[in-house]
Amino acid sequence: MALVRWTPGTELETLRHEMERLFERTLPKMFGYEMEAEHGWRPGLDVRETEEAYVVETDLPGMAAEDITVEVEGPYVVVKGERRAEHEETKEGVKRAERAFGKFYRRVALPEAAKAAEAEARYVNGVLTVTVPKAEEAKAKAITVKAA
Repeated sequence: MALVRWTPGTELETLRHEMERLFERTLPKMFGYEMEAEHGWRPGLDVRETEEAYVVETDLPGMAAEDITVEVEGPYVVVKGERRAEHEETKEGVKRAERAFGKFYRRVALPEAAKAAEAEARYVNGVLTVTVPKAEEAKAKAITVKAA
């Protein structure tokens, strides 16, 4: 019998992710915030923090930059747009269609330390990157330890 290392962090991270998905689907409908749920598809996004900024990356393959809108609404970054279907119907019809088309709307809450007014967006190779700088007080600072 082989020993397997148990890492509780992995299970907790999976649970957290599943709970977020549950709340993203349920809470908006309960409180009347159905904006994301009303749209045809939800592109995946990642939110990460660097020393200098908060970064939101959204996969939007096959879209033109002109079809994507990025806004800052109070403490939120909003990414929305529409991906139009590229195929034409034929007499035989579509045999298989897995790609999502239509309007989308994603909203991500920013920490208070974000400088939302200085946000920048870049769209390269199908990935939208929104960078929101941190306020100076939110950046990590090294403190010198003095010997007594």
